Amino acid sequence: MKKLLITGGSHAEIPLIRASKALGYYVITTGANADGLGHKEADEYINGDFSDKEFIYNLAKEKNVSAIISGCNDFAYLSTAYACEKLGLSGHDTFENAKIIHHKDSFRQVQKELCIKYPRAEKIQDESQLKSALKSFSLPIMVKPVDLTGGKGVSVCNTEAEVFSAFSNAAKVTREKYIIIEEYVSGSNHGASLLLKKQKVVLSVFDDEQYFKNKYLVQGASMPSSSVSQAAIFSLINDVEKIATHLKLADGLFHVQFIIDKSGYPVMIDPCRRSPGDLYTLLAKYTAGIDYPLEIVKAEVGLSLSDSYPVRHNFVARQCIMADRNGKVKDIYISEKVKKHVIYQMIWGNIGDMISDFMKYKAGILLLQFQSFEEMNDILVDFHQLVKIEVE
Repeated sequence: MKKLLITGGSHAEIPLIRASKALGYYVITTGANADGLGHKEADEYINGDFSDKEFIYNLAKEKNVSAIISGCNDFAYLSTAYACEKLGLSGHDTFENAKIIHHKDSFRQVQKELCIKYPRAEKIQDESQLKSALKSFSLPIMVKPVDLTGGKGVSVCNTEAEVFSAFSNAAKVTREKYIIIEEYVSGSNHGASLLLKKQKVVLSVFDDEQYFKNKYLVQGASMPSSSVSQAAIFSLINDVEKIATHLKLADGLFHVQFIIDKSGYPVMIDPCRRSPGDLYTLLAKYTAGIDYPLEIVKAEVGLSLSDSYPVRHNFVARQCIMADRNGKVKDIYISEKVKKHVIYQMIWGNIGDMISDFMKYKAGILLLQFQSFEEMNDILVDFHQLVKIEVE
């Protein structure tokens, strides 16, 4: 029996669990949240901290797995890369490269070395260093932990007082001994999910991102992008291939959030080599007509990817159901206008749930398909009126 370990087991990992089973694996999931929806679909669940790389290494060795799949979390990928390197398992980057990709300061250095456009950034360890660094930055600036995603600890600061407050907040949530400050890049927000084979992009999909109350947490994404030009797509793919060649990255997924700046150029902000969360892989699957989760798993278990893929460009949106305030969930309303476009849904929120942090709370996810940009935009512009959590 072929055994496979997935470093996660939330709703986000369900497409990966199903793809692994389709390949004939006995699937073991892990994570500290025993209530994760993905654990119910696994063959076995082991409670533990997937961000603890030694725990993942020892668990993989104990269970005698032949492959490890990263969950949808940067720490999960770091632990996966570490364990695979020690066990001699294929399908992942070296642990050193994993840290370079997933730590913002290291990635900015690679962008600088390869002459790839990037927001100027500086590592900051204490307030004295911050005070000195501010002399060479213009406001507004970004303050960020180097190792977190989903907008955790991120702030846009318009005054020096805000910068120092943001530094204090970011320093509390990072696992490192420093944070970074970055120049603020204005423009439109997007994501790209690409598959690499021998450091070349063989499949790519591009999206437009949508935000709700939390301006640093992506609430939705729609494909194909309505505003990323072919020139910008070419530039970003070229930049990714430069990075992949320079670091000799393994075959598989390279996902990146980027901003199209005022010149029309794509500026890479946050890359990762693990699957994005909130069923993004299904968004890519339905848009491209390619079994994206399966291709990701194939790469991570060491199977060969195709040299090219016949990509479609279906109009698909993935939208998280979020609230606009704290309180008790009275109802989860989905209008009939939206229901007719639903091709997949996963709703875990319940009437009576208490929302204590509406900036992060999600009750579920909808995948919607349309016939045109116009039809899709007609729904997305009013989405939070058409789909909402009623709170009392």
